[in-house]
Amino acid sequence: MALVAAPRPSPARLLVGLTASLLVAACSGADGPPGVWESCGGGFECLTLDVPLDHDAPGGPTVALPLVRRRADRYDARLGSLIINPGGPWSSGVSWVKARAERLPAALRAHFDIVGFDPRGSNDSAPGVDCTDDLGAYAALDLTPNDDAARKALADATDALVDGCSARSGDLLPHMGTDSVARDLDLVRQTLGDDRLTFLGFSYGTLLGAVYADRFPQNVRALVLDAAIDPTLTGEAWITAQGRAFEQQLDDFLADCAADTECAFHADGDPEAAYDAIQASLESERMPASRDGTRTLGPGEFAYGVSAALYGPNGWRQLARALALAADGDGAGLLALADGYLERESEGTYGNGLEVYYAVTSLDTPFAREQATYDALVDELSVSAPRLGVYFPYTAFPSARWPVQPWRPAAPIHADGAPPILVVGTTRDPATPHAWAESLAAQLSSGVLLSRDGQGHAAFLKGNTCIDDAVTRYLIEGVPPADGTVCR
Repeated sequence: MALVAAPRPSPARLLVGLTASLLVAACSGADGPPGVWESCGGGFECLTLDVPLDHDAPGGPTVALPLVRRRADRYDARLGSLIINPGGPWSSGVSWVKARAERLPAALRAHFDIVGFDPRGSNDSAPGVDCTDDLGAYAALDLTPNDDAARKALADATDALVDGCSARSGDLLPHMGTDSVARDLDLVRQTLGDDRLTFLGFSYGTLLGAVYADRFPQNVRALVLDAAIDPTLTGEAWITAQGRAFEQQLDDFLADCAADTECAFHADGDPEAAYDAIQASLESERMPASRDGTRTLGPGEFAYGVSAALYGPNGWRQLARALALAADGDGAGLLALADGYLERESEGTYGNGLEVYYAVTSLDTPFAREQATYDALVDELSVSAPRLGVYFPYTAFPSARWPVQPWRPAAPIHADGAPPILVVGTTRDPATPHAWAESLAAQLSSGVLLSRDGQGHAAFLKGNTCIDDAVTRYLIEGVPPADGTVCR
């Protein structure tokens, strides 16, 4: 759901087949683990890198991480590798590079090999986090329980999901925190033969970059942390801030639709009332959402679907069409948005993105364990964010029941000794509020804040030349813009 701080892929999930395997006959980097890159089509090279499941027990089981790279256009001017993490924490760096490397500024493609990898437990890494065969049943839960029976049903379903994670992925779960992913990232750097890391992280990738810099400050060359997560937040503060930020984005969407007679959800100039009517209807009865009558839309899928379309204005038109259908009693459009967010395939299977989210976030952030805390947050947000934010507290409930304790408290990250680190925020970012970027930049000993005044999640590659030029120059030259620069 929108609780996940990540740029969302299109509903049609990108699938990238990787055939390269780790071979011990040659070395890919001067000091790196053994491996060889092989062509995997489209001008890309692929490699599978084995890393320790437990970095403190390197002789034990391993996790296989798929890597991909696009070679720099100008070998004579090559500065090294630019490793990209698109967020999630489940998002595939392999898919991102395959699909979007050519969108990067030409100067970055000239000077850097563009590299992506699938983080442990996600996508084509192996083993992957696995909790359940049917995420649809979990997504359909009532996230605003209003009596003891509903609260117990929600708790029982959450416990069943978490128990499934323990039963199917119990060996992996203790090693899914970003402390482990940061150590994987350093092995990727070594495999590439780079003395220091050049990194572009979006959303969850900002926490990965900050944790890396804190652990390996001497290995940092340049880090761009776009759509920052604030590591000082508790789980309750996180979901409350996101709930209110998404509510604000929904308000902006509805106001825009009210002012635009061409908006599919214009509703005679009062889309707020039309939205409220849909929401009230779903709270009392599920809505048909497929021609054959086999699927329906309830409040849970409604919340996922609306949130999925609010990561940026590019999704507003699709949301308007879906809400217009729902106003006529057809939930198919909103259910399709929810399906895309949950990585549901046409045959009814699901990707493991939400499972990876819980596996990572539950270890990175402390969450209150008492169910009463979540009931209180629902009550609070029912006043301050009643249209969408009210659904957020219980999306975090699996973290309250998680079987593995967090590896870190909610505390600042300083990364003392690292060179300048560029933190980027967007003023009306629903998933990672701008205040989080301000906080992270202030925490980091060498943090520099760059802001985009605008809508949507993340700032780089969103059509703002000021942002793109500043990020590109910093990655190439190591020179950040003046702290506090705002691009409009």
